[in-house]
Amino acid sequence: MRTAIVVDDEPITKMDLTEILLEAQFDVVAQGSDGFDAVELCRQHNPDIVLMDIKMPVFDGLSAAETILRENLAGSVVLLTAFSNADFIEKAKQIGVAGYLIKPVEERMVVPTLEIALAQSTRYIQALGDARALKQQLEEKTLVDRAKMIVARRDGIPEGEAYERLRKMSMDKRCGMGEIATMIVASGSARETVEKAKQTLIRALNLNENTAYRRIKDYSNAKKCTMEQAAVHLINTVSCAAVPRGKPGESGRLDIKMTPQGPPSPKEESHAGTSVQRTPRTLCRGDQSASPD
Repeated sequence: MRTAIVVDDEPITKMDLTEILLEAQFDVVAQGSDGFDAVELCRQHNPDIVLMDIKMPVFDGLSAAETILRENLAGSVVLLTAFSNADFIEKAKQIGVAGYLIKPVEERMVVPTLEIALAQSTRYIQALGDARALKQQLEEKTLVDRAKMIVARRDGIPEGEAYERLRKMSMDKRCGMGEIATMIVASGSARETVEKAKQTLIRALNLNENTAYRRIKDYSNAKKCTMEQAAVHLINTVSCAAVPRGKPGESGRLDIKMTPQGPPSPKEESHAGTSVQRTPRTLCRGDQSASPD
């Protein structure tokens, strides 16, 4: 049986509408007196339809309808109003109201209006479901294509053969190709990030591949994070820091400090392990060039 909620601040109107709906085989699951009641009752019952007055104290019907439809708390909303001006109709259309009835309500108009609103709601829900299913199919296809390219590149095989491997894996594991593709793409993305970090360390610190990979792994173990997270951090750190170059194959600790690089001291500058004493140059006030005494 179709469920309904009736909301009106006039008790007599509310009672009359409830009787009409009951006679039309609607299950009136709740009644309310203002917009706050309407929203709360919809959260509790999620009815197929809400029949609600616009002019109510504190929280009006239009505002309540907007909340109900935005949060998907009911299948559709039909409003009751004593006015039928263009502004009201435009706002009701923008909100997504399925219909409205003019007060005083004619009994013969109530049920046909609700039936049309319910039919529109059913079509809308079906269209929304179709759109979501299509979106999911497109996303899954995109993932499968990415996974196919990752497998083909990794194993050096044609993409057609890579696709067949994915399909066989899906059958063997008894799960959808989308799930298999998601795992492969995530794994491939992590490997690409680690490889990028390794190449960054090789260039910045002049390391060999094994040492660069070991540093990423050591950082991952020290920070108790994934290899991908460690790789991202090291890429960012090396890119921002002034990194001293070491000898090829050097295997010391990765010690990158984010310290500002200031000018050397005017009195002493260390260069290649030799201390060089510098005397500040004094210029005469009247002559800006040095005298060759």
